[in-house]
Amino acid sequence: MKAPKKDWYKLDNAAKIYPVIMNDRWMSMFRFTAHLTRDVDAALLQRALERALERFPGNRVRLRRGIFWYYLEQYTKPILVEPDVNNPCTPIARGKELFRLTYYRNRVSLEVFHAIADGGGALVFFKTILAQYIRLLGVQVPATHGVLDVDEPPGGEELEDSFLRYSRMSVLPSRAESRAYKLSGTPLEPGCIALTTGLLSVDAVKTKARALRVSITEYLAATYLYALYLVQRAQPTRRKYPVKVSVPVDLRRYYKTKTLRNFSQYVNPGIDPNYGEFTFEETLAQVHHFLRYMLTEKNLNARMSKNVSEEKVLALRLVPLWIKNRAIMAVYLRTGENTFTTALSNIGPVELPESMREYFTRFDMMLRTARKNAIECAVASYGDTLSVTFTRTIRQPHVERLFFQMLVRAGLKVRIESNMEG
Repeated sequence: MKAPKKDWYKLDNAAKIYPVIMNDRWMSMFRFTAHLTRDVDAALLQRALERALERFPGNRVRLRRGIFWYYLEQYTKPILVEPDVNNPCTPIARGKELFRLTYYRNRVSLEVFHAIADGGGALVFFKTILAQYIRLLGVQVPATHGVLDVDEPPGGEELEDSFLRYSRMSVLPSRAESRAYKLSGTPLEPGCIALTTGLLSVDAVKTKARALRVSITEYLAATYLYALYLVQRAQPTRRKYPVKVSVPVDLRRYYKTKTLRNFSQYVNPGIDPNYGEFTFEETLAQVHHFLRYMLTEKNLNARMSKNVSEEKVLALRLVPLWIKNRAIMAVYLRTGENTFTTALSNIGPVELPESMREYFTRFDMMLRTARKNAIECAVASYGDTLSVTFTRTIRQPHVERLFFQMLVRAGLKVRIESNMEG
């Protein structure tokens, strides 16, 4: 079904939180980077973006403030590709488009404000731009492997709020969770982000995970969790808090939807040091069994239904936005970042049409650190290259150093890249 042409769009259910919690110094953003085999032609990249945007009207928008809710309005000014010269994922100026496409030498990066898409939807946008760019180099690229056909009109389902479509539970779970440990350290200068990327062999990590009878995500999440646990244990504080890693789950794996907007849920595996000392093997078992228990269609539907049910309450819908914002922020501070230490997002293997593959060597993903959390981690893979990127806003690199040391001790080879010294 062809999407009707619209001048504005409602925020999807998950997106409603992001305008409320943002400020002039921070926005919830994430970034994909593609490494090409040759330097980028900026003029061709601009043409590729303009052509791809015709297929993604839900991304050519700006954020507007209404009486009862924020909403997205079509953005009519030109959207220009930019040289990649600033710190990644800096806030976007109010009233502007909600993504940026940048380039530097042989790299192209897409940065996205979470209010318009999650990683799954944004990756389709990014791959479609890159496919159009490769076409402009004279290569025939089919619309397969998540690349959309820019000659087709946008589909209505691509712009739907799939949370509203698929939520069905009437018995709703509580959001209550215990307070989680927060990593502390010496803050970097305002606006600065420390980036550390470890590059590994996909096959080697997969072999290691299979030997332990877990998935790659479970293995990496447990390693990350254990590194954070060791950092907290080394600190001279009497009170210890649970260490929890928030893992986003792409709901497109469970439902037949083509939505390009947000359609993810989050689960928070963790360990509580107040129960005693943990080994890595115990941590891995805890993560493995927690994720296998939580990641079922019924559990995930109950969690999304909780959010949707609140949105549908008539009294809440009629409350003016300025009052609603205060209530949403109060709930977020109690049940949002307070309940996890950090996040680990694994976008999985980036698949491209065969005719494109020789033009790319690697894909990275990074997360902007959350408001109160000093470190985040994102994972992407392309071919046999697994990219693990840590972002932090403190000087101390203890967590990622421990993380990669654990992988090396497990027999894995890691090549490190960083924008910081030491």
